[in-house]
Amino acid sequence: MQEGRLLNQDVDTIEAEKRDLKKGAVQVLSGFGVRIVARIILLSFVARVYGVSDFGRLGETVAIVELLAAFSIFGVNKTLLGEMKRDDEGARLASKVMDAIVLTSLISGAITIGMWFLWPFLSTPSLSTSQFVLLGIPLIAVTEVATTGTRHFRTVFWDTLVKTLIKPWSFLLFAVAAYYSLIGSTLFSSGGITSEQALLGAYTGSLLLTAIFAMLVLAKFFGAQGQLKVYRPSFDGVLGLARRSWPIALNETGLFAFRRIDIIILAAVAGPKATGVYYLAQQIGTIVEKVRYLFEPMLAPIVAQSPSISTVAAHLRRLALFIFSTQLAIILLVAIAGTAVLEWFEMNTAGALFVIVAILLGELFDGTFGLSELPMVYRHPVWPPRLVGIALALEVTLVWVWAEPLGALGAALGFAIAMLILAILRLITIRQLYGIKIFGRIAEP
Repeated sequence: MQEGRLLNQDVDTIEAEKRDLKKGAVQVLSGFGVRIVARIILLSFVARVYGVSDFGRLGETVAIVELLAAFSIFGVNKTLLGEMKRDDEGARLASKVMDAIVLTSLISGAITIGMWFLWPFLSTPSLSTSQFVLLGIPLIAVTEVATTGTRHFRTVFWDTLVKTLIKPWSFLLFAVAAYYSLIGSTLFSSGGITSEQALLGAYTGSLLLTAIFAMLVLAKFFGAQGQLKVYRPSFDGVLGLARRSWPIALNETGLFAFRRIDIIILAAVAGPKATGVYYLAQQIGTIVEKVRYLFEPMLAPIVAQSPSISTVAAHLRRLALFIFSTQLAIILLVAIAGTAVLEWFEMNTAGALFVIVAILLGELFDGTFGLSELPMVYRHPVWPPRLVGIALALEVTLVWVWAEPLGALGAALGFAIAMLILAILRLITIRQLYGIKIFGRIAEP
């Protein structure tokens, strides 16, 4: 009798998780379409109106800001989902989220202050007075933690709304407004605002609006019963969260570095024009990349809270096949229409199409097998940063060696090979740790 009840509970749990995944799929796919439209319009406007050099400077600067923001988040976006139990009371959940916000605010604030003084020495002459873009570091970190808190409730609606509607569309509107109203103005600069500064200002403004909206959403979930008002920062709570999040922080920063360190190296070696071509190709590649990351927000809490590794494996296999099919279809479409796309952006340079295809293949490797790291994140968190460290070291080496002779194509090939190696390492590791085979039956551990 007892075994029957347990079996029924397991079946109910699996069915509930399937419903959560289906509900999340509808939400994220709807947001995906909205985001793609905004990205296409934004890329068309920025690449054609601001020009390839400004686009390259944007990519270079955003790479630095978002890489530092990824470290500032400190992995608490994953740690939170593992520690927020479904039966926790509201005040306890709110306390955990606020501890995470305090931690990321302290780290991002310290990094921003340090970089503010170092910026004139580290940046190019044209960007030496654009320290304001560093404010994006704490804004990105706070936004990520706030939206993570809402995902505990097995909904990605608000996370999707913030990241696929507010952020890209506000950037587009601010970029248009900045081009026609700020360039040449002495409102904030006696020497006149340059096109680079106007574009970076639009980017920073979109991050500010996104952070404000994310905090309002967080207040909607936890502020109704005054749960946030009773919160008092705890040194032990914040420090303990930092200790538990450290391995994940290394992993998350490393994962983000795959798509940022190549831009930084390329900018240092090949200059802004090659960086602009590569950054455009990378932005096109995000259409494929986001297919995987659309599903991670809804799968992560399920993996974190599910006691059954066989159930987790079933979800991973199902999503891996879907993601592979979707990404492959997108890659084929881009490859067929690639030349026309590049001509539209006025970047139909020699080898540009090969740059796009190489990046898309790298995204296919990461997308299909990237979610397989989630069981390790929540059960053996020391393993993901080790695997990422190996693949990232390979990418840095390849990009540094190939960037000068091959330009953007060298960076793209380095990225694709690193993603392939990382995918292989992930598959081998989850097979050894849990007996999981993404394509096939689950072997006995």
